[in-house]
Amino acid sequence: MPQVANATRTAKILFVDDDINILAAASSLLGALGNTVTVAQTRTEAEERLRRGHYDILMTDLTMPECSGWDLARRSKELHPGKPVVLVTGWGLTLEPEQMKSGLINGVLSKPFTLDELQRVLNLINR
Repeated sequence: MPQVANATRTAKILFVDDDINILAAASSLLGALGNTVTVAQTRTEAEERLRRGHYDILMTDLTMPECSGWDLARRSKELHPGKPVVLVTGWGLTLEPEQMKSGLINGVLSKPFTLDELQRVLNLINR
C-alpha cells in the first residue's frame, strides 16, 4: 500500500459540490490531512463564503446545477486574486498549458479521489 505524502502545510479550504456524499468524503479526508474545511452545496452558499474570504484554497466541482466550477473560480479570483482554485471533476478534465497560465485554475482533481490524490494536489498548489 502506497504511503501518503506528509502535508507541507495545512490550509483553510472551501470545498463546493452539489453532492452531499462528496462533501462529506472531502471534508473527512481533507480534515484527516490537518486542514480546516468549510463546505458549500449551492451557488448561494458558495458565493457567500467567497465574499467572506475565510479560506486559503477553493476546491469546486466543475459541473453543478446552479453554476459551474469555472463560474466560481472566476468569482473567487475577482474577490481574492492570490487564492488558488482547484477544479474537482468526474469527467477526467485535463487543462491545456494556456488554461493553467491564465491563473484562473491552479489544479485539477479527478473524482473519485483518494487521500493521496488530495495530498498531491495540495502539495502542487502549495509550492
